[in-house]
Amino acid sequence: MAIKFEANQLIREEHFLVTKKELKKTSKGDDYYQLELSKPEGKINAKIWPNNLTQCQVEIGKVVEANGKIDDYKGQISLIIDSCQIVESDEASEFVATLKTMVFDIETLGKDFEELDETEQEYLMHLEKSAENKEDAKRKTAVHPIFGKVCAIGMYDLNNKKGIVLSLSEKEIVPENNEFVYKTFADEKSLLEEFWKIFQKYEQFVTYNGDGFDFPFLIIRSGINRIKTAFEMKKWGSDKSIDLANKIRQNGRCYKLEFLCRAFGIKNPKGEGVHGDQVSDLFNVAEFNKIADYVARDVVATSELYLIWKEFMSGEI
Repeated sequence: MAIKFEANQLIREEHFLVTKKELKKTSKGDDYYQLELSKPEGKINAKIWPNNLTQCQVEIGKVVEANGKIDDYKGQISLIIDSCQIVESDEASEFVATLKTMVFDIETLGKDFEELDETEQEYLMHLEKSAENKEDAKRKTAVHPIFGKVCAIGMYDLNNKKGIVLSLSEKEIVPENNEFVYKTFADEKSLLEEFWKIFQKYEQFVTYNGDGFDFPFLIIRSGINRIKTAFEMKKWGSDKSIDLANKIRQNGRCYKLEFLCRAFGIKNPKGEGVHGDQVSDLFNVAEFNKIADYVARDVVATSELYLIWKEFMSGEI
């Protein structure tokens, strides 16, 4: 819902949540920002032209105090911002609650090593040369989108506390958690098309190692399937993305989600005996429900970890 403003209305020290930020170029090649701003009563598009960039601080997920003027161009109302600054106060909480946030995780499966031709086998062994032994390397097809594919995606809506799992399956599967619904697909292309359709309804995305694995895997597989993605991940990262593996780390290394769950008192998603490296084997014996339940537990655990990080660990120095 759009916020009701009048053309030429002056905006002075008004607070908005930044929900989208895109760097664009004018016809002369100068940088400017295209923004989407939110208040509890609705949203409005905004621009920061090149001459005002130095007077503005903007970051997705942050509340800004803005000054500017409402512009009406061909019936499209937008805010032209002259200056703005990020507001660090308790007031931000009522705005942040409106930011539609999805937590997601993917599961992948790979071809059998023997299905690869000789050149592909050699290349896989090169990619996995750090593996402890050759047999371990042969089982790594699922981590490479050129040899594997997406078989399940778990998503959890933090605002509504509801989840959905998209899964490749030859039969009906039933959620173990009543907060989830499961949707099944006969092929990867249909599954990915549904994912990006849902994806575009959200403004912020939380993952664990999503910038390093989930996003690039999804984008490459989408390209292989000739599916248009919602946006490009610049350097496999984006200001729309909160990757907890990058937020909770020490000495440049991230921890396994399983062990962070133990440390933070979160139910371990692998506690039911399923691990990510077993997904291909489970799929091959038609254990589709086990895969879907596993990815659902993963996004719930990631959601709980995110809420802890957000409340206690996300303060700025």
